[in-house]
Amino acid sequence: MGYGLVQNLLMLIGLGIITANIYRAMIEPVNPRIHWIIACFSVLLWTVCEALWTLESSVLIRPQSEYAYLNVSYLLPMFGVFCAVGVFLFIKFSNTEEKSVVLLDIVSVLLLVSTLSYSIVGDIDILKALNSVTSTAALCAMALNFAILFIVLSELFTSNLLYIRVSGFYLIVFGILFTMINLYVAYNKITIENYDFSYSSLYMIPFIILMIGSFYLKTENKRVTTADIGLMTGSKWLPIIAVLPLLLQSDFGSMLSLLALFFLVSNALISYYIKSAMASKKMLEHEKILHQEMEKLVHERTNELMLANLRLQDISDKDYLTGLGSRSFLMNELKRASDELQANEELAVYYINISHFKAINASYGHEVGDKILKTAARRITGICNRQETTARIGADEFIVISKMELGSETKRMKFGISLKDAIEEPMQIDRYHFAIKCVIGIHIVTQKSKAEPRAIIKNADRAMYYAKENPASNPMVYNDEIDNKIHLDSMLEIALRKANLQKDFQMYFQPVFDLDTSRIVCAEALLRWYSKDYGLMEASDFMGIARGSGDILNSICMNATLKTVEHVSRWKKDMLNIPKISINVATTQSTSENFIHSFLQMTKNFGVSPRSFELEFCEVLWMNPPEILDKIFELLKSNEIDVCIDDFGSGYTSLMYIRKYSINRLKIAADFVTQMAFSKIDAQIVAGIINLANSMKLTSAAKGVQDVEILDELRQLKCKEGQGYYLARPMSAEEFEEFLRQNPQIINAV
Repeated sequence: MGYGLVQNLLMLIGLGIITANIYRAMIEPVNPRIHWIIACFSVLLWTVCEALWTLESSVLIRPQSEYAYLNVSYLLPMFGVFCAVGVFLFIKFSNTEEKSVVLLDIVSVLLLVSTLSYSIVGDIDILKALNSVTSTAALCAMALNFAILFIVLSELFTSNLLYIRVSGFYLIVFGILFTMINLYVAYNKITIENYDFSYSSLYMIPFIILMIGSFYLKTENKRVTTADIGLMTGSKWLPIIAVLPLLLQSDFGSMLSLLALFFLVSNALISYYIKSAMASKKMLEHEKILHQEMEKLVHERTNELMLANLRLQDISDKDYLTGLGSRSFLMNELKRASDELQANEELAVYYINISHFKAINASYGHEVGDKILKTAARRITGICNRQETTARIGADEFIVISKMELGSETKRMKFGISLKDAIEEPMQIDRYHFAIKCVIGIHIVTQKSKAEPRAIIKNADRAMYYAKENPASNPMVYNDEIDNKIHLDSMLEIALRKANLQKDFQMYFQPVFDLDTSRIVCAEALLRWYSKDYGLMEASDFMGIARGSGDILNSICMNATLKTVEHVSRWKKDMLNIPKISINVATTQSTSENFIHSFLQMTKNFGVSPRSFELEFCEVLWMNPPEILDKIFELLKSNEIDVCIDDFGSGYTSLMYIRKYSINRLKIAADFVTQMAFSKIDAQIVAGIINLANSMKLTSAAKGVQDVEILDELRQLKCKEGQGYYLARPMSAEEFEEFLRQNPQIINAV
């Protein structure tokens, strides 16, 4: 095997590898470039031609004249390369905006290639060359390669204007080297008979460069400009370089000299005109862009101001915490809805108050409180549709406005109950569970009863307070009865402020009986107010009004406690059998341990043991922070004071606290007890509380024992103690003292 055959085989293997690598790199991009497809196909054709040439020359070892026709086959891959670089130039030229300048440079490149071809081909006898297949193929190859050279040089010298990437630059370099070798071989085949190119492996250089360029198709393919390849200055002298080969010709005539001079001058003038026009155009476009940017900036600033105003409006219209409407938004919407109200329509304004929210906020912190409000707001909006208006107007107060047909009592109440039920669903906030309660007041606005928004909200608020004092009427629609009650409450508040705490307020006592032995185990101290204007009033008739004024409430409660301790002290001195006396602790007094200290000081002053008393707390007690509860119950335990939870089951019950702290008695709310005979649910609640107390070894006591049927039912349920009008009515201090004197045998004395 000769050296030539080995060289050709190695070259074929190399060409095969190059073709495969170009193909793999070319098909990976999402949109393969068509000029790279043609280039890859051209390399494949060249490989086929080389294989045929090797077969004829090195394997079959035939004379060159017998396979001279193969020279024609090489024109196919050359034409393929021409098409590849041509398509590449067409694509880039189509995408450029400075086509005039590019065309001017292309004309200069055309002159350069033309003079180069004239210098090379000028001394060739073309007619003689056409006598053989080899020479004819060589002439065609020279024409094709001059065309390829013209295209790639045009791309090279205009790369600052054409958007050419690194892969494209390698394609251009390949084209230049490929044409240089082809021109050299073709020229020698024309001028030298039976010329055999011994360095065919040189073709591997441009093909390897083409393969390297294909690798950039699947990597970061950056842009290449004339500045990157050092052609910025050279392109300016391109016209002179183009005519230089003509001027160096020894037989260059005067006519051609004039033509060359005309070309240089024309090119300079046209270039100056085009570049000046392009510069003017760029300046004009730059000014337009600046003007557009200025207009855009002004437009953006205007929009920003408008958006800022809208945001300010939105902020003023939205509650910052819940995203519901604000008070100002509500006022505007309420006025608009009232003005647009038709004769057959009504507005139902729902005033919603979250019960005991302040206590929750104080006990669990503002973060938990805020989450409760957000959850309540979400539940309210979940019930409402787009026609309803929702707003938050206070810390724990919400408003819903709903438009409906005139006289829709059922729909109105059903919607109110839906709001109440949605809010009161069990709520888990972080690790805490809440059974939130709410109170709803409703005011109806019709076309005939229009009023100012503030008056409408005030009436809904009044209805809400009425419902708070009368839970069975929740939700409550505002009416004249409420108005009369508000007026009465105002008069009562005035009377309370004028009342003499020592003379006008009296203590009454109601016994609590052991239902098994019928003995008196306890007596509850009850406050009564004797008003000159309104007569004898129970605490439930005026304590709600007193709560509205903290100073009055505190004075009344402390005076009631003092009077109770004073009575017990006197009875003790009279050597009477006295049961344990139960004192009601007001909600405001149960927020700290201060009341316990005051109570202990009173017992000390009157010389009475704290063990003689029991303190009754409402379930609101559990709203206190754990550290406050610890202090309260530590004082109670250390002084051996019994604790009773009053109205158990009607408020916030926490079994965890009942288990943790020393609780002696659970007193069942009178509402549940009195309704046992009429409500199966109430009967089940009473039974459940009794069973709970028995299982936890606590004493169960039932309030509201009004008749023998209730008494018998409680005994069947194994309730330990009972209190009510059927067993014994509340008695004044004097009456109770006489009762103690007459019935010492039925009293469990302390």
